[in-house]
Amino acid sequence: MDADPSRPFRIALTGDVALDLLAPYFRKAGYETYVPAGFGTWRQEVLDPASPLHRFKPDALVDVTAYDKVLEKEVPGFYDPRLKALAACPYSLAGIQAIVDEFTFSRLAAPKKILAVDADNTLWKGILSEDGEENLAPYTAFQRGLLDLRARGVVLVLLSKNDPFEFRADMPLKTSDFAVCAMNWSPKAGNLANACRELNLSTDSVVFVDDNPFECAQMRAHLPEVAVPPFAPPPTPQLLRRLNDYFFSAAGRTEEDRLRAADYDARKSIPGLSSFASAADYLKALELRVVPGRAEPADLDRLAQMAGKTNQFNATTRRRTRTEFAALLADPSKAVFVFRASDKFSVQGLVCYVVVDLPTRHATDFVMSCRAMGRTLEYFVYRYLTDTLGFAPVLDYVPSAKNKPFKDFLDGPKTLPTYYTVL
Repeated sequence: MDADPSRPFRIALTGDVALDLLAPYFRKAGYETYVPAGFGTWRQEVLDPASPLHRFKPDALVDVTAYDKVLEKEVPGFYDPRLKALAACPYSLAGIQAIVDEFTFSRLAAPKKILAVDADNTLWKGILSEDGEENLAPYTAFQRGLLDLRARGVVLVLLSKNDPFEFRADMPLKTSDFAVCAMNWSPKAGNLANACRELNLSTDSVVFVDDNPFECAQMRAHLPEVAVPPFAPPPTPQLLRRLNDYFFSAAGRTEEDRLRAADYDARKSIPGLSSFASAADYLKALELRVVPGRAEPADLDRLAQMAGKTNQFNATTRRRTRTEFAALLADPSKAVFVFRASDKFSVQGLVCYVVVDLPTRHATDFVMSCRAMGRTLEYFVYRYLTDTLGFAPVLDYVPSAKNKPFKDFLDGPKTLPTYYTVL
């Protein structure tokens, strides 16, 4: 069930351990927590519609033992035999905190595109200029982990309340590894919103990691759609595992993922629109190129990925699976068109697809990556479909909270100039 955002998330604890010992940790994490009275009584309460548990109306039932197999391998001293003997709770205090944090990560879980990180006490201990090698060592693995995520297509953003700085030469990360670096004394929520506008990505595609509880609270207050998981320094392998499992598990599956970092790097070197007399001159200078064609089985992973992640330029927000796309490719009454884009500076890969139902002449899916927005590709696609099919397809549209960019295209003229050259 969906929780009421106006109140704390409400949970009921279950599991054959002394739940009273875990409840304060969940409450400290901000959860309104119900504990069934008596050892093991949660089973009866779950089945009884008149029980206190049902009257509490939790947003989730939390089996506190569900994460044992994962956490016992990651958390030193996860179990405490003394607590088990004295209070029927097998976990150490560190183990209990790990359970609470794991649940919080799982509750926030959703596919994301951007990882925004703080600098001091997140990427290194203390202040960069005062940091010695002994303070960097525990953080090196985390920096390397961020580089691995970047190589798999995760967009890195740096949010630091500092004067502009360069990373030290002995650090794995460099300033150039971040698609956007916001190093100033402005509120981080505002800096993140600006970064998302620059990247043409929505703020609900962001995970924010910061050691400062105040900064985390400010981010939750001003951009509640941003995922802000718990983090206490130093970063551990467990943090990297959680980031991957709960937010970025799909990253790196397609060639387009692996091209993404290079594309954002290349865009940094592109002169801004203000350097040109007009938007048309700017787009011409990019030397935009496109390869149109019909989808093939090798495209299935990318098609499913785009269907699952693209929100802004997505006509109907159909979340088709790989299996569903395979069926479309085998159906003679359907035509699946794909468009691969590049420019003078980089290759973007497959950034747009359209599904056409031939008997009805309807385009049931029209999906374009945010990295292709603002470059007139949609106008090329529409004209290509009209020329190739011999008719102008009817563009289906189902409104969502995020697909206004497609609605703007749908409502506007389809004859605007396009600046793509066909390869």
